[in-house]
Amino acid sequence: MRSEKATCPPKSLFELKCLIAKRRIVLPERLECVVREVLREPEIVAFGSAATIARKCQVSETTVLRLPGYFGLKTFADLRRLFQDHLREVASKT
Repeated sequence: MRSEKATCPPKSLFELKCLIAKRRIVLPERLECVVREVLREPEIVAFGSAATIARKCQVSETTVLRLPGYFGLKTFADLRRLFQDHLREVASKT
């Protein structure tokens, strides 16, 4: 299992998606499943808890709480803020 973490945190969800697409961030299998789900439904990170995401993705809460570290973020709150900023940006364009 190969995994690589971001050294510099992404400033936007778009930047995060680019890092993943370019394989600059490589995740373990379980975290990859979580990322697929939260990118499909960004609202679950923006407004949900780590426990809610864990249940939805059928992983442990600890797995979800490790995710921000792979993106160069310090906490789940930092990840939540990234998703909230994205949703605000999308809402302001409509």
